[in-house]
Amino acid sequence: MLAIVSISIYRKATDSIADTTTNSVVTVKSGDTLENLSDKYNVFVSILKNTNGKYNNQLLAGDHLLLLNRNSKDSYPKNKKTSIDNKQKKAQNQKLDSQADVEKRWNQANADAKAWISFHESTDSYTAQNGQYYGRYQLDKNYLNGNYSPENQEQVANQYVSDRYGSWINAKAHWISNNWY
Repeated sequence: MLAIVSISIYRKATDSIADTTTNSVVTVKSGDTLENLSDKYNVFVSILKNTNGKYNNQLLAGDHLLLLNRNSKDSYPKNKKTSIDNKQKKAQNQKLDSQADVEKRWNQANADAKAWISFHESTDSYTAQNGQYYGRYQLDKNYLNGNYSPENQEQVANQYVSDRYGSWINAKAHWISNNWY
């Protein structure tokens, strides 16, 4: 999560040009990308990504992006901008790639833990039953509210694990220790 200590102005959605002398916050609209926001507000894409912790164009309508005045493309001399920008982009992309790799490994570890639990609970069967427990993740039937569809089982299992353990990795560790999760 991005912590913002001080911002000079809060940008209205109707404003189209960022003030390069102050820090600004813009609200992402449906269809916005980092590239088109970069062009629209005259800010480097790499700095938008780094400042806001956005990787691989992960923008959602309603997100707020911080535009720092020092990030303006015009703040660099035109003839030196390319070499400075290329060095910055390379360093930032390496950092972003490293962060993306960590996130990718974390997501894969969670997917692996989820698959492990599914196999150990029901051998991956959405119709497995054991008393009051049902489905691929052997959830209490009360949690499923009468909807035993695979989609609902996935959604309820993800919510249950998130609320109780924080991650599938933690749920698996609990399962290993206690033979249940």
